[in-house]
Amino acid sequence: MREIAVGFASALERGDADILIALLTDDVTWSMPPLPHWYRGTAAVADFAVQVPLTRCPSWRYALTGANGQPAVAFYVGEGAARPHTAWSITVLTLRDERICEITSFLGAEHFAGFGLPAVLPVDPGDGGR
Repeated sequence: MREIAVGFASALERGDADILIALLTDDVTWSMPPLPHWYRGTAAVADFAVQVPLTRCPSWRYALTGANGQPAVAFYVGEGAARPHTAWSITVLTLRDERICEITSFLGAEHFAGFGLPAVLPVDPGDGGR
């Protein structure tokens, strides 16, 4: 489970759509409460991923966590790799076999405290901003 979560988070962080898509089932869904829209199927999820998080968000960092026994990733977004990153979403991954069949991104910094996570990740001089 950890390897899949790291693969998903790293693909988003690096902007690698091919790796991201390879981790998904054909019937994958991606929802983002409290937003009303969601995406179903590899093509729709890939299109959303390429159009929004992989291209419109300048820099991602992450911390692995868990939610209700499922792997989860705390995502932070920033203006660039060498800048602080602020809390964006807690993304819960539902797995089927070795692939992701459901992505639920709970948007909002207010979710981070309950996971014991900071609202901001400062620049880490030891890793160039990751």
